[in-house]
Amino acid sequence: MKGLVFTLRPRNRYLTKEKERRSFKSLLRLFRRYSSTVYFTSLFAIGMFAGSISARNAGAELLNNLDFLFTTNLESRLAQPVFSTFSASFASGFIFLLYIFLCGLAPWGMVLTPVAALFKGFGTGLSAGYLIITYGFKGVGFYLLVILGGTFISSFALVIESIQAHYFSCKMFRLVFLGDDGVLAVRGLVRKYLFRSLYMLILTACGSLVDMMLWRGFSGLFF
Repeated sequence: MKGLVFTLRPRNRYLTKEKERRSFKSLLRLFRRYSSTVYFTSLFAIGMFAGSISARNAGAELLNNLDFLFTTNLESRLAQPVFSTFSASFASGFIFLLYIFLCGLAPWGMVLTPVAALFKGFGTGLSAGYLIITYGFKGVGFYLLVILGGTFISSFALVIESIQAHYFSCKMFRLVFLGDDGVLAVRGLVRKYLFRSLYMLILTACGSLVDMMLWRGFSGLFF
């Protein structure tokens, strides 16, 4: 009986170590798989936090200049036609996606891509902070019911596009400077990158359509 116990202990210890190695490898694979998602989502959240804090000290000139990209001038947005709301929302999302898309095609784009996530988050936080500070609870309700839906969709498309651009830019860097990937392999990646970027552009258009419909349906309830 003692011999059986002594022979089982090392085996159990070996099994425990094997489970620890497997769990560590699983965590490592999980981190590698979702690290870019966490990275760009965190950048967007940091930018949004900074923008919401800066809204209190933002001047009228800054708010008017950023109105083309974000909703920082509510009076002008309410006065414009409904289709202009869609055009302004889509133009804003298109500019960000185009910038990120071009960064993905450059070997050094991995350094520039995070700027878009930070700036988009900053403008989103600035817009929300401006509405809350200026209009109080009415601004909170307006943002949640009218602006948040389209903003969420366009921000989601931006984060996904940033992840794709960062990945492809890393591939381009390895091809140009390290020669790790073959030309044929990169050609297939370019095709995937183009189609996935097109999907994000369509998703941004859907977000702009949602934005237009919410403005049309609910903006009159607040102002």
